[in-house]
Amino acid sequence: MDRIILVTSSFPYYPGEQFLETEIKYYDGLAVTIMPMSSNERIRKVSSNIEVDKYLTNQPKSLGVRIKYLLKAFFKNKLVYQEIVLNKVFSVKKLKGLFVSISNYERFYDIFDNYFEKEKDLSGTVIYTYWNTEATYALQSLKKKYGYKLVSRIHGFDLYKERRPGSYIPLKHLFTNHIDKIFTITESANEYLSKTYGFKNQILELSKLGVNDCLINSQPSVNRALSLVSCSFLVDLKRIDKIIDALFVLSKTCPLIKFNWIHIGSGSLENTLKQYAIKKLSNLDGIRYDFLGFLDNQEVYEFYRNNRIDVFVNVSESEGVPVSIMEAMSCHIPIIAPDIGGISDMVSNGVNGILLSGECRVDELVKALSNVEFFKIQETRENSYKQYLEKYNARNNYTKFVETLKGL
Repeated sequence: MDRIILVTSSFPYYPGEQFLETEIKYYDGLAVTIMPMSSNERIRKVSSNIEVDKYLTNQPKSLGVRIKYLLKAFFKNKLVYQEIVLNKVFSVKKLKGLFVSISNYERFYDIFDNYFEKEKDLSGTVIYTYWNTEATYALQSLKKKYGYKLVSRIHGFDLYKERRPGSYIPLKHLFTNHIDKIFTITESANEYLSKTYGFKNQILELSKLGVNDCLINSQPSVNRALSLVSCSFLVDLKRIDKIIDALFVLSKTCPLIKFNWIHIGSGSLENTLKQYAIKKLSNLDGIRYDFLGFLDNQEVYEFYRNNRIDVFVNVSESEGVPVSIMEAMSCHIPIIAPDIGGISDMVSNGVNGILLSGECRVDELVKALSNVEFFKIQETRENSYKQYLEKYNARNNYTKFVETLKGL
């Protein structure tokens, strides 16, 4: 292998794709080119062996361009007709999704074709797409022409059709071949890919994500208190209002307990949620709260190092394998989270935390947070760290992953 071309959504630019901050540290000695699809003013630092190529970000993507590629698909590509027949794409919602997807596919096909025409030999190149979307499909179509190796990670939004409008991911059934590896992040994903889309088992490989062990052993709070932390974007999907509602109830049902809630992260609902918290919680004696806003990866760890935290709380509607939960576990912090995505692989109910239903009802959250002593005992906290070491230690997971790439 001469080099890796890593296609990302925006990394190394902020925000998102936090796992790559850790993963690329294991690319020492490799020639790596990162090709983000979008960029902005804020960029993470990367090591000297990594080049950032903004070729994709500089490509036109206006409405006119997208319509041009949609028309091209209808007149020059049989894929759109195959997809309509194969998946019975007749509803307006599904057709809209297909039109966006096929236009993106055609656009990426031309972009990558033009880019690779300048290359003399790609036989020693591994192209790695961090998301299994239309860019990957285009690269699958060009693979034979240019002779590179192609691998892709698949997470949640690009995997589970149930998370998409109309329970439909366009084109994925048609792109199960011409790829060397699909790296999944949960054990259940392999079976889902095989049964739902027809991927062959030999190209599917479990490769869990991970975070570094910063050797932080967060201690529980003292006396009759519970310190809880949440960390997420402040958007509808994350359902942070449920934490506010639960704390309101807890102030009545557990009046002898002092609850201290810290939220890390910002987003479009920040002002709305702050006002809601003021309305519900500001006059309650037993409740303290604070919105810290956005913290980068190192700042999150410093917060855990310098504060006593009893439990980390996730109440999201949809998740894959959240980096925020891994970070907390690596710091010996127990978890409360709903049984969605890959969370049941992270949280063993009654061992290192408490699993809620996918609905994540407020009464469930109230009951879980009422179990104050469970989160403080040493055994629970050690179990959280052990779960991290066994499954989500970056050194183990990413060293193995990079060796697999080299083996291609």
